[in-house]
Amino acid sequence: MWKSFKKVTFVVAASTMMAVAVIGTQALVPDKKVEAAAKPSFSDISGHWAASSIETAVQAGILNGYSDGTYKPNNTITRAELLKVMALTFKLKVDSSGSTWYAPYQTALSKAGVYLDGDYPGNVNNPATRNEMAKLAVRGAYPDYRNKKLSAAELMFRAVNKGILSRSGTKAESINTEGTTTRAEAAVLVTRLLKLQDGGALTVDKGASSAAEIAWHRHNMITMFNQNDLVSLPYKKNINSRYDVTIDNLIVLDPTDKTGYYAEYLEGAKYNLEGKEAKTNDGYVFAYKLTGKNLVTSSENQDIAHSFYMYTEGQSGGVNLSSKFKYDDGKLIDRPGLYSNRTEFSFSKPNNEGHDFYLVFVKKDFIDAQIKQYGGVPIHLEKLNVGMNKASQFYLTEVKDWLWEQ
Repeated sequence: MWKSFKKVTFVVAASTMMAVAVIGTQALVPDKKVEAAAKPSFSDISGHWAASSIETAVQAGILNGYSDGTYKPNNTITRAELLKVMALTFKLKVDSSGSTWYAPYQTALSKAGVYLDGDYPGNVNNPATRNEMAKLAVRGAYPDYRNKKLSAAELMFRAVNKGILSRSGTKAESINTEGTTTRAEAAVLVTRLLKLQDGGALTVDKGASSAAEIAWHRHNMITMFNQNDLVSLPYKKNINSRYDVTIDNLIVLDPTDKTGYYAEYLEGAKYNLEGKEAKTNDGYVFAYKLTGKNLVTSSENQDIAHSFYMYTEGQSGGVNLSSKFKYDDGKLIDRPGLYSNRTEFSFSKPNNEGHDFYLVFVKKDFIDAQIKQYGGVPIHLEKLNVGMNKASQFYLTEVKDWLWEQ
């Protein structure tokens, strides 16, 4: 797990006893590739959460300590320093000449399609962010991503989904994309990338993967089911002549994962299947985050959470959140996490908007069967108060179930 530390300035020295060139107060890495070293002994890493990774990265000749016998694990790493670390990690051919000490490493990464123009806007001596680290790590580790200018949000998701990065705090949501990177975190990154190069498998922080995926494109179906065929969210659907609803997010949660995404909002929740109380390990929670908007002005009301229902062949039930996540304050506002706004949406004002969640508890066995039968989970939704037919149904996925042609 990544840790968060107070930001301070840091350098990568060429060896534990080698002097470094100093410009002002910023020490830079000498322009020389470091040879692999014996197991290091630093005075400031005993008991540190990243001690083992620090030793591995230093022994590999990629990171180093200071001449005073310290490693300074909590100091930040600059963008320029990260260029050298990544070039050495990926064993790229580096020329010896350049206008700056880091230029040969930047050139090597550029030639390999790992570093692209625009990756580092601004001063290269600024501390590297986790997003900037994700860009280089994903492209370097996976050739399919090289020379591809994907969004920072997608590259962060790819890094977390592949186990290269994980959360930076206790909650899954704490992926801290713009947070700076410490020497300790850089060492962990290096050891994970080296493990991949050796054919090893990385452990994926599934909750953090969901958080990164939702930040990228508002759902976590890749994390949960390795499925990426959803419509683009937010997705607006006309429910009837009076009312539109927009699906802002689709979040799939496993109630048994106590460290998962939004796990804290499922504390104390109760579940039912087919009218009977269910166990947490019986199903997944499908949480549709909704925004309702009226098309006419009248005295009518609408329950936002009952705009449509998820068709599951009877293999689903309800989710009853803890009372602390239910709101009877008369407001239909967007709130943190999962919630239930227990007020009906009013058509009394033109273009009125309201927010709520539609929560469904779907049998895991049913989901497994759907994937086996169709190659994915058909997200099949039906408008309420309309007879079930082809006109009433709509899908969020390319994969469809047997009712698609009915």
